[in-house]
Amino acid sequence: MIDTHTHFNSTDLKDLKEEIKKVRQMSYLDKVINVGLDEKTNKEVVAISLKEDKFYASLGIHPLNEGSISSILKLYERLDCHKVVALGETGLDGTDLKSLEQQKEKFIKTIQLANELQLPIIIHSNHTNREVMDILEKHVPKEGFVFHCFQPDLEILDKIIKKGGYISVGTPITRPTAKKSLEVIQNVPIENLLIELDYPYMSAQPTQDGRAVFNKIKSIRDYSHKELENIFDQNAKRLFKRLDN
Repeated sequence: MIDTHTHFNSTDLKDLKEEIKKVRQMSYLDKVINVGLDEKTNKEVVAISLKEDKFYASLGIHPLNEGSISSILKLYERLDCHKVVALGETGLDGTDLKSLEQQKEKFIKTIQLANELQLPIIIHSNHTNREVMDILEKHVPKEGFVFHCFQPDLEILDKIIKKGGYISVGTPITRPTAKKSLEVIQNVPIENLLIELDYPYMSAQPTQDGRAVFNKIKSIRDYSHKELENIFDQNAKRLFKRLDN
């Protein structure tokens, strides 16, 4: 299994070394994309990727965090970033409408930089799916994109698929109340679906085990365990082309 979105850094985890050790011991987990949220965590995810075989990195400034997009380019040029597979997370967050225009500016700059570096983008979209799609119409991520922790919306899902995008889902789909999310799982083309844990966010309720997410999808879609493993691996490597580095 490839976990396409996690946050292993010293800001979010009290004992980062111990948490990384746990990942080393997870035999079912082959690769992890560790996602930066600001200038500090961007440096950390690169450093971890260079020390840990399973870990890859994505560089971004979260919509609600401070930081310049130019800092990503400076870091990319200064450090060994051969295991950086994407830019993000980036996008829009509707919980802070006052900063929405500033968020849009950072989002667009991230797309432009991703195109320059020939990398896909990881999109954060919190109650802003339509605004995000409006930006993607005008500023196309040439190397692809994924809506991480996709909020169930079949209309937007159709638009994402038509643009060749991906969605990723995590532990919320295992909740008893996840009816809309399960409808998304039933309707999304399997080749446009990825798995994530978004650890340590949203992972404890009700589980932190990525196999539970995998098995929930398997219970809905008609594939064998091995077939589904291969599909998800191929999907991740198709979008994040540097995962084999």
